[in-house]
Amino acid sequence: MIRHIIIIWLLFSINHPVIYCQQPDFIRGKVIDSKTSEPIPFATVRLKNAQVGVISNAVGDFRILNNPEFQSDSLIVSCIGFHGLTVAFSKLNPTGMNNIKLVPYIYSLNEVKVSARKKRLSSQIIIGRALANIKKNNPTIPFSYVSYYRDYQKDSINYLNLNEGIIQTLDKGFAYSSDSNRYRLLDFKKNIDFTRTSITPYYDLPETDHSDVWFKKVPNAIVGDQYGNELFILLVHDAIRNCDTRSFSFVDTLTKNFIRNHVFSNPTGVHEGNTLLYKIDFTVKRKITGDSVHMKGAIFIQPDDYSIHRLEYSASFSNSGNKNKEIFNIEIEYGPETAVNSKMCLKYISFNNSFSIPDANDNDFFKILGTVWKQPGGPYFRKTDMEIIAYFNRDLDAVSGGEIGNYVLTIGKRKAKIKTVEVNGPKLYITVRDDKFTYKELDSCNLNVKNLKDINGKFINKRRELEFRQFRELFVQEYNKPLEIQDNYFIQAMPLEQNQISSSDKSGRFWMNTPLKAEEKKQDSENLK
Repeated sequence: MIRHIIIIWLLFSINHPVIYCQQPDFIRGKVIDSKTSEPIPFATVRLKNAQVGVISNAVGDFRILNNPEFQSDSLIVSCIGFHGLTVAFSKLNPTGMNNIKLVPYIYSLNEVKVSARKKRLSSQIIIGRALANIKKNNPTIPFSYVSYYRDYQKDSINYLNLNEGIIQTLDKGFAYSSDSNRYRLLDFKKNIDFTRTSITPYYDLPETDHSDVWFKKVPNAIVGDQYGNELFILLVHDAIRNCDTRSFSFVDTLTKNFIRNHVFSNPTGVHEGNTLLYKIDFTVKRKITGDSVHMKGAIFIQPDDYSIHRLEYSASFSNSGNKNKEIFNIEIEYGPETAVNSKMCLKYISFNNSFSIPDANDNDFFKILGTVWKQPGGPYFRKTDMEIIAYFNRDLDAVSGGEIGNYVLTIGKRKAKIKTVEVNGPKLYITVRDDKFTYKELDSCNLNVKNLKDINGKFINKRRELEFRQFRELFVQEYNKPLEIQDNYFIQAMPLEQNQISSSDKSGRFWMNTPLKAEEKKQDSENLK
């Protein structure tokens, strides 16, 4: 069956009063490519002895808590495709930006053209073995981890409505569905250092009770359940943890549908430290998506044990101008954790989707200005043809304006019969017949217009659209260390801000990897000059 519409699961984020702003006592860093000076997104930044760390964000930035206990420790910075780097914590600049330069791994010909020991294996066989070994390579017994969570929107450059939290996950293991996991909220804040706007929290569901012109719209996608908890909705998109259940369109149930739905390239070699991984690019079969929707990604697999280290996935569509516009993007990374018997465990998951909303400040859109009845034959209406004149703020398109089906005229609760329509510049003349019409019903008439265009092709009542991206991200900081919880509350299926915080005397060792503020970026830029 051909599927042209993508299903993704999204949730609203309600903007309530701010709780508090961020604490300043952090050391700032940026992970960059030593060859190109470009930022490296989603690099692992870990304290060697404390065994706690963060993941750099999409522009390579990170923060480390300036804790005196870390002075004798070292940062281990790593990323797939680069040599790792160790930096003494005491050598870091406590006030300015610390640029951490990673050297790209240069591949030899044999590493790029990979083959399995005695004979070459196809990409489908490699991926099939990886899928079959998920529960062998990932922990099947209970484990726990603490993560930094955040959600926000972005216009072209700015972070908007940034919410942050520290979350503990109690995972029953891959032998059980993720539905059985439990979560605690250890901290939460609405960050006032970044702009907070009144973007609607709701997504539009056409032809339902949850449809509204002012709600957010996702291009070429059906929005799923908008109720519950934004953290839970994010974790649904972890296709590795949810390998036996449905995650998102085309990946669907990873172990059953992934190979069937995609076309794979030959594997190439890429390193994670000293470990060689197979990188396999893929696209969704065109017979499934049709011509307008484009789905692509990459999967990274370790050839010795067939463990999955990374999954990238993105969806886009071709608009009327043949430009490729992204619908959503997902990045998931796993790695071996010594605290969990060196099993593969989540490092981070990042999910973002595009959406648009009408610009409430756009008052120059194509619209109807008013209507006037033209009555034939004297002061009283008679049971004969009548004419209504509609006035618009722009000249009408003659083709769409002449379509009788684009108009519905109601008189009270009755639907009047429209006989003719005539376009004359910004005016529209509509002839109607309603044998029951009386003078008293003059104020109960209503003209509804749809699919009408002006001479420039603009649709009626269509305001200018503002485009944003919605981000939800989870970055793991620590695995399998005990926490003594004083006030124990498990996260419920409602927005995070409405959940109770579970307090612990040891939760202070975690911190929020808050993005850099505009003034911090400006200061760092000036220091580099």
